[in-house]
Amino acid sequence: MKKTSNQKGVSLVELIFVLVITGILTGIAVVSYSSSRKYAADDQARRIVDMLDEARQKSLNQRNTMRVEINKTKSIITLIDEEKPEMDTDDKIIRSIPFSANATIGAAPNNVSAGPTATSPVPVPAYTTSTYRLSSGDQKITLRFKRDGQVVDAGTNSVGAGSVVTGATIYVYSTTATGTNPDVVRAVTVLGASGDSAIYKCQVTGGSCGAWSR
Repeated sequence: MKKTSNQKGVSLVELIFVLVITGILTGIAVVSYSSSRKYAADDQARRIVDMLDEARQKSLNQRNTMRVEINKTKSIITLIDEEKPEMDTDDKIIRSIPFSANATIGAAPNNVSAGPTATSPVPVPAYTTSTYRLSSGDQKITLRFKRDGQVVDAGTNSVGAGSVVTGATIYVYSTTATGTNPDVVRAVTVLGASGDSAIYKCQVTGGSCGAWSR
């Protein structure tokens, strides 16, 4: 007697259905990733400005130097109370926030052809090696808010000796596969004389970023 199999094959309709569902889910994933990458720069720029504004307010209200470190090694941005200016053993971390994995922070990307404004502060050129106790050896950008309202650089040692008044333009942009021509670029500016900060948005046209607005 010939045995019959109870196993059923996959019909063409079922195969097409599976392929359609897979395509839809893939499309949703791509859109979700593009959206998160697009808004990562906005979100990160706002977080940086919030941290800078908090540092400025605390420095004026508490009459202490507040330090903001953008730490590339640890992928965090940290607000630190320097307490007594002549020593670094009492430096106290107030709070830290992580970098977004979909955003890059630092110097301008290759497709930026002009700064946010004609009088924009000089951009932070590069991350430097920290001499401060809490971040010793890390690659970071440092802005220190003094109690007189001015913003100074890291200085030459762990207590900021020899620091000078400085402004900064810190670029925040969406991370791409090549990392060279992002489609979303933001700039956070800090004025050295007053500590005021702002966010500028860039309109990327034809791959180039040159037209900025608040």
